[in-house]
Amino acid sequence: MPKAGQARVPSTGEWQRVFEVIQDHRHPEKNTAIMQISAKLGLRAQEIALLQIKEVARLKKSPPGFTLYKVMSLPAAYTKGANAMG
Repeated sequence: MPKAGQARVPSTGEWQRVFEVIQDHRHPEKNTAIMQISAKLGLRAQEIALLQIKEVARLKKSPPGFTLYKVMSLPAAYTKGANAMG
């Protein structure tokens, strides 16, 4: 049976620690992008797993990197309860 209520939101300090730890492990760029999507857009793991890069970020070639879109729209099929998010 699923839990009721909202999940706890990490504090700013907790997010900072997550990003510090990511830098010491494999694939720091990829993992930073995933965690930024969670932190800044509030998406759940299952929603993030369905995303394509073109839906959430503009890629930069020089220097290599990305910029998350400020506004995005997800297909309803991606979201919990199939509710559209913006």
